[in-house]
Amino acid sequence: MATTEEATGKKESIFARLDKLNEFERRPVTSDKLQSGRYFAGLYAGEHVAATEFVIGALFVIWGARTFDVVAGLLLGNLLAVLSWTLVCAPIAVQTRLTLYWYFRQIGGPVLTVIYNLLNAVLYCILAGCMITVAASAVRIPFGIPPQTGWLPQDPLFVVVVVVVGAVVVTLAILGFKRLSQFAVVCSPWMLLMFVCGALVTLPTVGHVSNWKTLWNVAEERIWSGPGPSVAVVKREGSQIVLELENVKGHLQVLKEATGVAAAAEADPTQVSLPGFFLAPTATPKPEDFVPAEARLEYIYGKLEEQPASGGEGKNESEEKAKTDPSSAQPSDTSSVSTVTAAATSIAEQPAAGSPAEQARSQRGPRSQGGASSQGPGGGGGFMPPVAPVVEVPPKPPILGYRIRVESKSVTEPAAVKYVMPKSRGGVICNENFVPLQSFQAAVNSQHLSARSPIGFWHIVFFAWICNLAMHLGLSDMAIFRYAKSAWYGLYSAFGMFLGHYLAWMCAGIMGAAAARAFMQPLMQLDSGQVAYFALGWAGALAVIIAGWTTANPTLYRAGLALQVITPNWPRWLVTFLAGTITTAIACFPFVFLYLLDFVGIYGILLMPVGTIVVVEHWLFPIFGWQKFWSTRKGQLLNVAALIAWAVGLGLALLLWRMQWLHLFFLVIPVWFATAITYIILAGLLGAPKRQEASGQSEPLYSASEHSVGETTETATPAPSPVPVKKGIGQSRFLMVIFGLAALLCLVASVTFAWFVFAGYMSADKVKPTLLYLALAYFVTGVLYLNYRERLHSARQSA
Repeated sequence: MATTEEATGKKESIFARLDKLNEFERRPVTSDKLQSGRYFAGLYAGEHVAATEFVIGALFVIWGARTFDVVAGLLLGNLLAVLSWTLVCAPIAVQTRLTLYWYFRQIGGPVLTVIYNLLNAVLYCILAGCMITVAASAVRIPFGIPPQTGWLPQDPLFVVVVVVVGAVVVTLAILGFKRLSQFAVVCSPWMLLMFVCGALVTLPTVGHVSNWKTLWNVAEERIWSGPGPSVAVVKREGSQIVLELENVKGHLQVLKEATGVAAAAEADPTQVSLPGFFLAPTATPKPEDFVPAEARLEYIYGKLEEQPASGGEGKNESEEKAKTDPSSAQPSDTSSVSTVTAAATSIAEQPAAGSPAEQARSQRGPRSQGGASSQGPGGGGGFMPPVAPVVEVPPKPPILGYRIRVESKSVTEPAAVKYVMPKSRGGVICNENFVPLQSFQAAVNSQHLSARSPIGFWHIVFFAWICNLAMHLGLSDMAIFRYAKSAWYGLYSAFGMFLGHYLAWMCAGIMGAAAARAFMQPLMQLDSGQVAYFALGWAGALAVIIAGWTTANPTLYRAGLALQVITPNWPRWLVTFLAGTITTAIACFPFVFLYLLDFVGIYGILLMPVGTIVVVEHWLFPIFGWQKFWSTRKGQLLNVAALIAWAVGLGLALLLWRMQWLHLFFLVIPVWFATAITYIILAGLLGAPKRQEASGQSEPLYSASEHSVGETTETATPAPSPVPVKKGIGQSRFLMVIFGLAALLCLVASVTFAWFVFAGYMSADKVKPTLLYLALAYFVTGVLYLNYRERLHSARQSA
């Protein structure tokens, strides 16, 4: 049979070939294909418990979020996301029954759709690469490869691990085994419970929790305790730059490269040189202007009140004030590091002046001699050993704060300072919760030129909202909700938001804070694999691997579909291989562990203007009396108004972000309105108000809500009359129930054992192997349950 090209003698355009790939998507979904609410609940609950949840939950701890901000901010932000799906995305999908690709194709034209797909392909490859990196962070553990958390990998063996993991993921995506997709469905509830189990197992290592009040106190003091140490004042004294610190919360630690509790931090942080500091002679320096500098920590002391002239009771006014007002006393050293270090100090070894150990010793006062016996062992006045003379040590003034002095012999008049946090533990400056002083650059007597500011309540609200911005306000999930029976099915997205983006994020934060204390290392130097392995053993590492694979696989498939824009004649396996190669190369750079929040924000901002244009044309144009699909009806391949509106929105976002006028997470509102207003103005000028018939259209413009534009949805075929059930169905139903109950029992047992650790009935070391055995048993029984459920469904259909 002759092809279209052979019959006409003309070569098909790339747009015509691309439209053939989307032949199914261009027709509205018929009513007999609509799904029940249970389908959407399971879909969102499974898709939004992914590998990135391990990273995002830990990042809230790293960037200094507070407990109330996390609890309340995630609640409000996820609610906004659910409402965006319910009030914006789902209604348009239900009214059109089309995917965003084909609906935007009618609005923006084929050229703009190609641009959108190419951008989508790149972003999908980056996102899938992040998933592979997270999975590789667990695979590296048995090979002894250290955590990789910077922009570039520090160990070449990690690159080898990433390539192997990427090859496996790409191969499975190309083969597309049906059983593998079933296994991914089985993994979803288990992965969510692993987050819960990890939090239960590790919470006792963070602090004692006996009720909700103590849980809140532990969370405020040791998990989401707020910003870490930061620079409050930058000033110059002679040839030195002095940095006064704030947000210390307790005492300041300088970590060192060692193992064990006693050797985790310097005994006296004022006696060591601090690495990572640089000075420059100009206030606006270039990177090459900075030279290495020497830095040391100093205490900022308060004043001692004068002792009274009389009063043989040995108590001065400062001691009395310390009793009535504990805040007036010097900060006590309560960390395990300083406690063990002080215990290891010999009597003859005097601590350095001004150290917390010396202050604690100076305030003990003279030893009481009333309890010393002058009699020998027999009670008859035997030999009495000599008593060491009591030396009165004058009390030291209280420590009010900390400052860092930075100087360099090659810069006599410094004007700017830069700090780069060490990549390893040695030399890191942190507080008692191991939240470090982060990298910054600042000029003398001015604000920071560049530093990551801590995130607060509204940062968390907006991040939770825009985390899936491309899916709800960007309308990408029209492909899902076109199968919904009602627009209110958008509320089922709450299963993904409040299980994955609320519960899982908070559990990941608890595990991260516990791991930082256990390893005595800033959490930003640990990866997801190490945190999960610490919390749950090999069951945790397996959870990270499976979470990375189950999310990378469909993301890689979507990237392959998007890349077919430029390769419409390639087979699917070749396109997937191309996308997988790009994805694996991206995965070799482990930036995901520190910069995932930024990438998620950029991802949403780049694609959200497309959804804005669709919303304007779908809802506002009919109100104005303007014609929908006006550009396509005129036979234009490119909607210039839509392209300019998209560019204006992104240009505004870039300006506000780079000039630091607005945080990345807050750009969604001005970008949405800028895109909408620009498109309305330009569309009005270029012909949208004029109604006209379609010209040059080889295919009708399909829309389920517009009979005048395209075809209506097909009527549903009548349901077949009930047929007697076959005998084999009973056996399948029985086995399905048995394996389903067995899988459920494995999940319940996993949570029960984790609760035993939390309650103190069992140790974590004994429970971790059990969790792995239960996981393997769950996978087997869960897959068998799905297998027999499908058999039962097929038998009923054939009957």
